[in-house]
Amino acid sequence: MAFAGLKAMLAGALRDRVAAVLAWVVASILLATAWVLTVIAAVTWLAPRLGPIGALLAVAGGLAVLALLVVWLAGAQNRRSADLRATTRALWAATAVSAASAILRGEPQAKGDPHANGQDPGGRHRSALLIAGGLALLLLAFLFPSGRSGGDDPPAPGPDDAA
Repeated sequence: MAFAGLKAMLAGALRDRVAAVLAWVVASILLATAWVLTVIAAVTWLAPRLGPIGALLAVAGGLAVLALLVVWLAGAQNRRSADLRATTRALWAATAVSAASAILRGEPQAKGDPHANGQDPGGRHRSALLIAGGLALLLLAFLFPSGRSGGDDPPAPGPDDAA
């Protein structure tokens, strides 16, 4: 009984995913068709004023400027994401160092803690595990700074960066 319900649920999810992908494909085709028709209409509208070659050059220039704007905006977003990743990495490393130093200093535990005053015989073991875990996080943050083994590639210079 439960297997049949699971099978029906998975089949429904697959149907929904296929329907969503089909909707995106159809929408993409319609959008591409609308884009091509818009370019043709712009060239047709400009042709009496600039001539057919001038109209084609004007539309091509406009599309090139639009493409450069999109690339520039994507580059700015990538730089922002890289800055955010670097800040997050620095915060994780600072947190690991802070926790490790607090444990190494042996700061007293809070009042009312049942494990205070050496009542917990496993306290030293727990502290050693926390120190080792903090140092492992710190080493991971430095060895794999971007969360993947390849390291960070320097961001490509954008249009507003100095050459």
